[in-house]
Amino acid sequence: MVFIAALCGDARGQGRTDVVTLPNGDRITGEIVELERGRLEFKTDDAGTLMLEWDKIASLVATRQFEVVLVDGRRYLGSLGRGDARSLAVIDSQQTTRLTMSEVTRISPIGSGFWHKIDGTIDAGYNYTRSSGVAQLNVNSSTAYRVPAAQTRLTASLTTTQNDDGSGRDDRAAIEASYLRYPWRRWFIAGAARFENNESLGIKLRSQLAAASGPRLIDNNRAQLVFGAGMAVNDERGLDVEATQNIEGVLLFRSSFYTYDRPTTSFDVALQYFPSISDPGRHRVQIDTAIRQELWKDLFVSASVYNSYDNRPPNPTSNSNDIGIVFSIGWKY
Repeated sequence: MVFIAALCGDARGQGRTDVVTLPNGDRITGEIVELERGRLEFKTDDAGTLMLEWDKIASLVATRQFEVVLVDGRRYLGSLGRGDARSLAVIDSQQTTRLTMSEVTRISPIGSGFWHKIDGTIDAGYNYTRSSGVAQLNVNSSTAYRVPAAQTRLTASLTTTQNDDGSGRDDRAAIEASYLRYPWRRWFIAGAARFENNESLGIKLRSQLAAASGPRLIDNNRAQLVFGAGMAVNDERGLDVEATQNIEGVLLFRSSFYTYDRPTTSFDVALQYFPSISDPGRHRVQIDTAIRQELWKDLFVSASVYNSYDNRPPNPTSNSNDIGIVFSIGWKY
């Protein structure tokens, strides 16, 4: 932890000197944390952390360095200068670029310290049905480390089910580390390592490496939409069967829709399709959907649905489909 602390270089030591101007002329002095999904997170000394709706800000000024991302994928690095109403001036060592604020979708500080580049969520849910004697615990977490045009993410999920009589366990768990980078305006490249088990599908352990590339078709203050394709290799260890190695194609679709008027609401859909190359005719599909409603600053409730499908699970006697609905409460950090 001493090593991590030494890397931080906390931006708070620079003082909170960024200035937001509202349409009525009021000025707020503080520190820009981030603009994402149509809301500017802005720390102040007197009023705490404010979540300001981007379309209700007249201007923004900051002498620190930022990455500014536009709807069409263009990126600019520099400080933020005053522009005309509803415009933003990005100033670097060579030029000043004037942008309309409506085309700006993200603003992130550069070099503001290790902890300022990390965000994530954690949520948990528990339910018990006395008539059936079934109890289920769900835990999910996601942590991302962001730098200009790239991010590293670690996600984990656990669902454990237990009956009062001790029979019929149906557990599933997964952990994934991924890296995503935008080397071009709209196109990304990504790689991931994933480890999972799913007793319902007869999977003791599936170890997978995957790589994909594709376009980000939509990235604005209301929605995001991404497509991608690639390849994956995995090692599967099923229940009561020998281990097998597989080569698969990867097709992915991810979208997010959100409102930024408080309380915020978001709806996320992720679809991954794995057609087997080494075992023709085998298909795997993973679908995850979630709707999240803010309760109170960083505290939220969510409802999610997952569906794992494998038309040829490693053990032919296992189920080919695993569907679940999860209600949980969580915290965004």
